[in-house]
Amino acid sequence: MKLSRLLTALVLLGSLASAESQPTGKKLLKPDSQTTQSKKAPAWMKADEFTVSTIEGKKIHLLSTKKGFTFDEGKGKITLLVVWKADCKSCPQWLKDMEALQKSFPDKVKVISLEMGNTQKKQLQKLVKAKKADAKAIQNIIDKNHAALNTFAKQHHLTLPIISVLSNQGNLAFTMQTLYKFEFAKPRGKAKRGGGLPFTVVFGPEGQTAGITAGISDKQAYKAYIQKLIKHYKKR
Repeated sequence: MKLSRLLTALVLLGSLASAESQPTGKKLLKPDSQTTQSKKAPAWMKADEFTVSTIEGKKIHLLSTKKGFTFDEGKGKITLLVVWKADCKSCPQWLKDMEALQKSFPDKVKVISLEMGNTQKKQLQKLVKAKKADAKAIQNIIDKNHAALNTFAKQHHLTLPIISVLSNQGNLAFTMQTLYKFEFAKPRGKAKRGGGLPFTVVFGPEGQTAGITAGISDKQAYKAYIQKLIKHYKKR
């Protein structure tokens, strides 16, 4: 991956990941909510098809559509894309809640998580400044990030797929297109700055955007929300 692209993206991500959403259950959108792209993404970020890697090295194939993303992992299911950051205090609980939700609807719901990973931004910037940012040095940072996330997953007993922005250029491009496509750089819920983390994007069985929720919602209210979506798509 080109270092300049990585650093550009990490700077952009910084404004989003710097804020943590306050819990809110009031921003549940109606099925098939339409979103618009207000900013034009750089050409290198655009793609219709992605193969991204989890921190365990598993490949996930997905397609970008006008209405959202289709994940091979969640074909025919409602897919919850949880966007978070490892040092976000409220994120571990929300990830656990989402895993529990998936277990409640194993044939209907699939959870995939996207860790922003820009905690390594300063390390990368130091390498660039010292002119030591070669491929090996960058890979060392990526490896450390993966090791930290694997430890995080074990500590919190998480088994859901974790995609890290620092894994490869495919992950980076997917992350940035996601942010641009659904205007995640805007404040949502009760977040005071940036977009706030965690937030969850809900996709219907055909990849259409069903809703975007900020922060942590009440577990039972969120479960009821997903149940309504399941019924909604079953009728179609």
